[in-house]
Amino acid sequence: MKKIRGRNKWELYLALKKTKQVRPYLVFTKRWNRNNFQNMLSKYKQIVIKPNDGLQARNIYFVTEYKKKIVVQLYRKKRYFSTSDLVYEFMRKRIGKRPYIIQKRINLAKIHKRPIDVRVIIQRNTLRSPWVATAYKVRVAGAGRKVTNASKGGSVFTFKEAMQRSSFPDYMHEDLLRKLKQVSIRSAESLNSYYPKKRIYGIDIGIKEDGSLHIFEINRNPSFKGFSPGQSRRMKRFKQKK
Repeated sequence: MKKIRGRNKWELYLALKKTKQVRPYLVFTKRWNRNNFQNMLSKYKQIVIKPNDGLQARNIYFVTEYKKKIVVQLYRKKRYFSTSDLVYEFMRKRIGKRPYIIQKRINLAKIHKRPIDVRVIIQRNTLRSPWVATAYKVRVAGAGRKVTNASKGGSVFTFKEAMQRSSFPDYMHEDLLRKLKQVSIRSAESLNSYYPKKRIYGIDIGIKEDGSLHIFEINRNPSFKGFSPGQSRRMKRFKQKK
C-alpha cells in the first residue's frame, strides 16, 4: 500500500475515494492547475482553493462567479475580477510553486447567517480495537469570514447548543449526530492500511441545510481544544492507553 506523504490532502482524498461507503460524502476535489480551475469554476460557480499541506485554515481562497463578476475572498478581504483568466493569473502569482487543491464549495448550514461545520474526533484503544467517536464540536465562522477555525475568528458550540441555534428541526438532531459518527468511523477505517499505527483522527464535516454531510478533510494530529470538559477527559483516556 502506498504511503501518504505528510499532510497531503490530495493523496488522502484519493485514499478515501477508494472506499465505497465513504465516497458519496467526499467534497469533489482536483489538483490546482489552469484547466481544473477553469472547468470547476465554470461548472460550479463557487469553488475553494487551498494549500495541499495547509494548517489552521491559512491561505484558503473562496472564488465565486456572481453577476458577471468573479469575487476572490481571503479571510475578510475581497477582490473583484471581470474574467476567470484574470483570476487565474492572480492566483498563480499568489500560489507560486506550492501545491494547492481545488474543492467544490459547499453551501453550509448557518447559525446567525454564519456557516458551520463539525470536527469529530475518532480514536481507538489499541491497533486492533474498533474506532470510536469520542468527541465532537460545532465550529461557527467569525463575522464576514468563510472559514470556521477558531484561529481565524471562529467560535465553538457543543452539538446540542448548535442544534438549538440552528434551523434544523428537533427530529433531525439525533439522526444527524448518528450519521456524523458513522461517516467518521468509516473514514478512519478506510485509512487503516495507509496508517496502520494511527489511533486518532480529527475529521471535518460540513452539513448542508438539507442535512447532507460532506467531508472536507482529515487531520492526523488534531487539537483537543474547544471540546467540553467531559469529552476532553474521554479523549485523554483513550490517548493514554497503549
